[in-house]
Amino acid sequence: MPRTMRFMAALCILALAACSPPAPPAPPPVTTEAAPAPAVTVDSLEAGARVNSPFVIEGAAPGDWYFEAQFVAKLVGANGDVIAEAPARAQSDWMTEAPVRYRAEFAFNVTQDTPATLVLQEDMPADNAAPREVTIPVVLVPR
Repeated sequence: MPRTMRFMAALCILALAACSPPAPPAPPPVTTEAAPAPAVTVDSLEAGARVNSPFVIEGAAPGDWYFEAQFVAKLVGANGDVIAEAPARAQSDWMTEAPVRYRAEFAFNVTQDTPATLVLQEDMPADNAAPREVTIPVVLVPR
């Protein structure tokens, strides 16, 4: 009889397990979208602008674009050659995630209208990633 009782007890346990409500479904995974990085701005410069030397740009860039209070700014010709390069220097405390004002001044010498691209590039990107950059086409004009 003890054997029969064990069998009956096991059968009851299996019957109860089969009748219990199903486990609730797993909640969907939580997904979060990263907030977009603050934009780099360039004041008073539109694509295709005609500029002559000396050429000053000012704007704002996220604090993480800077290293030692500056980031790379250059004018690149249509053939890829760097025509002029100047550090974009922070105008206030750059050790923040907030946008920080910058200023850069370029000097160049061209003898005719020269298509070029203003390139602003973050300094010291994280984890050896390719640096983020902003490009604006311009035309360099002789003095």
